[in-house]
Amino acid sequence: MSSDGGPTVAVKMFVDKEKKRVLFAESDKEFVDVLFSFLTLPLGTIVRLLGKQSQIGCLDELYRSVESLNQDHFQTMECKAMLLSPVNAAAFHLDRLKVKFDDTNQSGFYTCAPHRQFSSVPPGCKHGCSSSFWKCPPHLLAAVRDYGDGVFVKHGPKYIVTDDLHVAPASTRLVFSLLDRFGLQDQAKLEEKILELNAKKIIRLLKNVLISKQPLTALCFDVCLSVPLTKYLDQLPENLFPKEASEDSKPVLSAVEITLVHTKDKASVLYAEVGGDFLDLLFGLLCVPLGSIIKTYGQWSQNGSIDGLYRNIDESARTWMKQECQTVLLAPKLAPFFGCSSNVLQTEEMSPRSLAFTCFNCRAVKVAYGRTGCSCRYPTEVTVTESNPKFQGIGIVSTAYVKGGLRKFLVTSDLRVLDFTMTNTLQVMSAARIPKEKLVEKDLTLDKAQSCSPCWQVLKLLRAAMLTRDALTSLLLPHKK
Repeated sequence: MSSDGGPTVAVKMFVDKEKKRVLFAESDKEFVDVLFSFLTLPLGTIVRLLGKQSQIGCLDELYRSVESLNQDHFQTMECKAMLLSPVNAAAFHLDRLKVKFDDTNQSGFYTCAPHRQFSSVPPGCKHGCSSSFWKCPPHLLAAVRDYGDGVFVKHGPKYIVTDDLHVAPASTRLVFSLLDRFGLQDQAKLEEKILELNAKKIIRLLKNVLISKQPLTALCFDVCLSVPLTKYLDQLPENLFPKEASEDSKPVLSAVEITLVHTKDKASVLYAEVGGDFLDLLFGLLCVPLGSIIKTYGQWSQNGSIDGLYRNIDESARTWMKQECQTVLLAPKLAPFFGCSSNVLQTEEMSPRSLAFTCFNCRAVKVAYGRTGCSCRYPTEVTVTESNPKFQGIGIVSTAYVKGGLRKFLVTSDLRVLDFTMTNTLQVMSAARIPKEKLVEKDLTLDKAQSCSPCWQVLKLLRAAMLTRDALTSLLLPHKK
């Protein structure tokens, strides 16, 4: 238990005393489950947990923009909350971690008895009814998966985790291999150090995993071992749009028209004048799980070590990882209704759920699995369905987060989003210290690309948003030789 009274996960670090670096760690399943849970986290959740200091490209600025943007620009009042606190489709798994590092209560629902609906996003009812918050009870969580057999990996063996996050069950062969790899003929050079990881330290580890090649060393010695941001990756995997993809999974993208304002020498983009469709592409990125980003682009970044963790999930992992969890980690889904208006990243969305209660008449929520009954004179079993937070009433349903129409927005090269007003335009120009005489505007349509796919430029835009803090310049101006 940590000094603040919360639960902890113990990890034994094996440290090279001379080089002051962690070579590998030994732990039980609890620590390994925490590591793999990182793959299920939506990008917006990562930014929030790291206090908007994630250092992930432009995502911190994008998240702040959602916070500051007027509520009137969103399809519903829930849409803004969906982007700032995206629901994890694997929330029931994460709720069973020994240390719950995400402070949001995502295994609970807001229920509306009169309309027999529930939602994971407050207020929970589209008809103005008062909603009750229902927390999924422990016995139902246990029914989701066998609680005693780990969350993602199986109970029993000790696990070895290297500093670059290669995970495997401990064995003599593995130990000998590691000793040879690090040239440790003299075990006296090794020092054992036990760390008790609470929620705060796990969040620090999450950041290390995303920006450092040595996340365990960075955690053990409480240092920052991040490397400079790599240049924007221009090449994208050829399998981004497989021919055999189903109609439901194919991206749907209409022409996205923008007006680009950049310097005449094409050194930098000052801003882009865009509509709601462009914002929806950017904001939707906050709801996409980390593992799905790796699946789509083939890697997360050349700077972090999360790719190594993802690549652990192969055929050899079947002996120690739950088979049904491999898909959860390799291709994490979006929570129901959390997809954006275009499925450019081809991330599958979980189907809407339903819950069964033994009584809803007296508003006493009794989960049907327990058959506990209630004190109501008219007990009855009812099924409640999940409502769409983007539902606007009177049959109007949109998959977009942001309203379209004639609304215009100003997006800077680092993806800061502002209302398009004269005041904001002049402030951006003044802050950049670029006179109007040195600027030129150009109309662009993000649906024409030199590749065969009409979504190629958008995929590059989203990639740039995660890799560089100068996304629009990196993508829309020719690269200097």
